Amino acid sequence: MRMRFKPYARPELLACDFHVHEPLTHAGHWHELYARPEQPLHLELGCGKGGFLSQLAPLHPDINYLGIDITDKVLILAKRKVEAAYAAAQLPPDNVKIASLDIERLSGVFSPADTVQRIYINFCNPWSK
Repeated sequence: MRMRFKPYARPELLACDFHVHEPLTHAGHWHELYARPEQPLHLELGCGKGGFLSQLAPLHPDINYLGIDITDKVLILAKRKVEAAYAAAQLPPDNVKIASLDIERLSGVFSPADTVQRIYINFCNPWSK
């Protein structure tokens, strides 16, 4: 199903503390974005509406999470789910980040200094456009 354009998505994401506004500028420095940079980094590619990320991240405050999706239309839903999950857990969302990025550009976004302990890829779209 095609997602509708959401005019509120970009401004709301720009106001969000855990949204990475310019992911291409953080190569070699991803760990520094988190409150506890010494923690391992787990990466979810194609986080979609954020169901997986919003369930996992609040349960594991000892791990930093980064959810990536290609479009703001979907990422805004992930942002809202993450906020709701952390509010329900009465925790600050300081171990989670989300970013709008085409995963084909990952090689330019991460450097060898950005060690990723685990990568999650759930329900990939087999019909790329």
